[in-house]
Amino acid sequence: MNRRAALPLLSFTIACGGADLAPRPADVSPRTVAEPELAALLARYDAMQPGPARAALARRIDKVAGQRYAVWSRLHWHRDLAGAMAEARATGRPILSLRMLGNLDEDLSCANSRFFRVALYANREVSAYLRDHYVLHWSSERPVPVARIDFGDGRVLLRTVAGNSAHYVLDEQGRPVDVLPGLYSPALFVEALERARPLAVHAAEMDDAALADELAAYHGAWAEETRARFAGLGSIESGGENTIAAAERRAVSKAAVELPVVRQLRLGTDLALDAAALDRSEATWSQIGALLAGKVGHAALDERSRALFAALRPADWARAGQPLPDAGVDELIASFEKVMTRDAAYNELVLHQQIHQRFASSGPTGFAELNRWVYASLFRTPAEDPWLGMATPTVFSGIPGDGIVMR
Repeated sequence: MNRRAALPLLSFTIACGGADLAPRPADVSPRTVAEPELAALLARYDAMQPGPARAALARRIDKVAGQRYAVWSRLHWHRDLAGAMAEARATGRPILSLRMLGNLDEDLSCANSRFFRVALYANREVSAYLRDHYVLHWSSERPVPVARIDFGDGRVLLRTVAGNSAHYVLDEQGRPVDVLPGLYSPALFVEALERARPLAVHAAEMDDAALADELAAYHGAWAEETRARFAGLGSIESGGENTIAAAERRAVSKAAVELPVVRQLRLGTDLALDAAALDRSEATWSQIGALLAGKVGHAALDERSRALFAALRPADWARAGQPLPDAGVDELIASFEKVMTRDAAYNELVLHQQIHQRFASSGPTGFAELNRWVYASLFRTPAEDPWLGMATPTVFSGIPGDGIVMR
């Protein structure tokens, strides 16, 4: 028996690259951008016929724009925060700074940043809004771990592991005004950015103390409005055993303290934000997400995002990894939209609420300090943990050196 063929090999590395994908000219309308070189390259790209030369130009555009698949988004990203701050001062626009694992101009960045490229940055309305109202910047928290599974018969599967991303709204001095954690739907993303933008613009006129007072008042008010918005969404159906009450019963020691509160709030009938925050069940947050989308806007991919989604050639796993047929792509898009609906609701109503509370209760917070808190407390991947929670010090692997390779 060929053991190598029977057992897939799993390794972790840092990788990048991938196929060159490009939209047809009809898929993307060229827009004027501030950077002359990028504008010129996009104009050349739009005038070319599909082929290897056009694909090569798309990769060059990615490097100039600072983003993979920039021919779809038409966005320019700064890598240098000082450069972003200079543009912010010159234009009067605040900064939107993406913090992520890996690099935005590579295929294998962390999962959320890949979703942003498809669902948000390629979205025609979101792209136009970002170009008109924000200076864009991104930085890497750390390299993203990549799992390489070798099945031993010529098939290799690549996946990124762990990691999360957040969009920081900064003023022209690089001071944080707000943070949007994780994946948002296009409508919710623009709504949150539009709300934060006036304060980010006017922050330029404030010293640190005055800005801290403004931020405390701003986020305190938003926290209360979030509670009111959540309470006004309506009712959801109980998920049976897939509820917070069921989860509490599994933890007997703390159930004695917390279960009476859960019963009083009647989660599953009357919505209560604090109780719902304890419940990560898919059924609960799918319902909450649908209710929120009904108020804000459906969490859907627009035609340009759908085109990029299809251009990434999702695999038909039933046919040895061949591309999905069109009907299968449509089904996969619908499934992704459901995930986006659910995640956007949880990120906005629970994680963003925690950010509001931190701003409202703490003193002046710089980017580095705030980012450490976001990754440690919200994303549970503190900078002090080099293994991103994947270390197994109490588990015997039977592999020499536990399979750790130090380069």
